[in-house]
Amino acid sequence: MGKTKKLIELDNKAIEILEKQAKLQKRSLKNYLEYTLENTAMRYSEPSEAYKAMIDDMIERDEKGLLKTYSFDQVLKEYGRKL
Repeated sequence: MGKTKKLIELDNKAIEILEKQAKLQKRSLKNYLEYTLENTAMRYSEPSEAYKAMIDDMIERDEKGLLKTYSFDQVLKEYGRKL
C-alpha cells in the first residue's frame, strides 16, 4: 500500500492534548497521529472477504444447531477465574 503526505492544521490546544497522549504511549506526535488515523480508518473499512466467510459459516452452523456456545460464567469457571 502506498503512502500519501497531507498537510493538516490544528489549533495549539489540540496539538498540546495530542502531544500528551503521544507521550503516554511513548510515541512521537507524528507516529501517534498516523497510528490513530490509520486505526480509525480501518474501523470504517468493510470487513475482509475471509472475515465475512467466517461469520457466514458461524451463522449457518448456529441456524443448524451445530454451534456450541458458552456463557461468560462458564468460561470463567472452566479457567478457574473470578471477577
